[in-house]
Parts: sequence; structure tokens; C-alpha cells
Amino acid sequence: MKSIYTYIILFFFLFALWGKGIQAQSLSIQLDVEPEVETLVDQPLDFGQLIAGSGFQEVPLGSPNMGIFQVRALNAQRLILSLDATDELFHDELGQLATIPVNLNASYTSNSVDDFRQSTPLNTLFEPVTLEGPPQNPDAVWSRVYLYIYGNINLGLVPPGLYRGEVVLTVIYE
Repeated sequence: MKSIYTYIILFFFLFALWGKGIQAQSLSIQLDVEPEVETLVDQPLDFGQLIAGSGFQEVPLGSPNMGIFQVRALNAQRLILSLDATDELFHDELGQLATIPVNLNASYTSNSVDDFRQSTPLNTLFEPVTLEGPPQNPDAVWSRVYLYIYGNINLGLVPPGLYRGEVVLTVIYE
């Protein structure tokens, strides 16, 4: 009899240890997901070829020459947009000090629709924007913001050549 009790006690002891071993095991999984933001220049702003001294020239919102930026991010992502544009275009030739005054504006859509008619003016230096899914698929994983850059220049008597400026689009995501 003593040996059967010994085996039963040994069996319960091993079962208890085995059970505690299972309870002590755990699996920890950590998944870090970083929102992805991608910015593309679909079309640069282009005032075209102009004659020196021709005065006020405009590329209005909706013009085929307006600049178009595209920002791809997660649907419902909150972005802060900032557009820092030069107020002068500089002659491309080194040593040439001529400049052309420029006034740039921006508008955007935040629902993946590339339609300037539905755009909202970008008013502040750091404007908060929440992305919305496209109308045909509001639950899509990705969404897009389209930024339209347009404006005017006042072309005085300047030397001929190529004039350039810089537009910096800053996208901060939260």
C-alpha cells in the first residue's frame, strides 16, 4: 500500500510542478506600427516663358501650370502642414543679382480627391489636417492630401535667363 500512495503523491507532485510550469510560461508580443507619410511632387509650378517687363503674371488655382504636391498617409491620420515659399525668384546664373517678386498661395483636399474645386485654402503656417478616406471607399487604409500651389509674379525689366525659387512643404504627423 505504501508504494501506491508514494506513486500517487509523486504523480500529484509532478502534476503540480508541470501545471505551475505551464502557468509561468507567457508569450509577450509587441508590435510597433509607425504611420508612413510619403510626399510626391506631381507637377511643379511653372510660370512659363515670359518677356522681361511684362508686369503682373498669374498662375491661378486650377491652371494646368499650378504646382501639385501629393501626401500619402494612413486614413484618419492627423497631419500638420506648413508651406514655406520664397518671396523672390533668383536668377540661375551665378553672379547675377536680379530677382523677381513672387506671391504664392496653397489650397488642399484631404479626402484623396484630386480636384482643386473642392480644395480648402492653406491659411496658417502650421495647419492641422485630418485625412479622410476617399468618398468611394471611406474605410480605405491609405488616404491622400493634394496640395495645389499657385500665385503671381510681377515681372520687371530683368536680365533674360532662368529664375528659380524654393517651396518647402513640411509634413508633421501626430
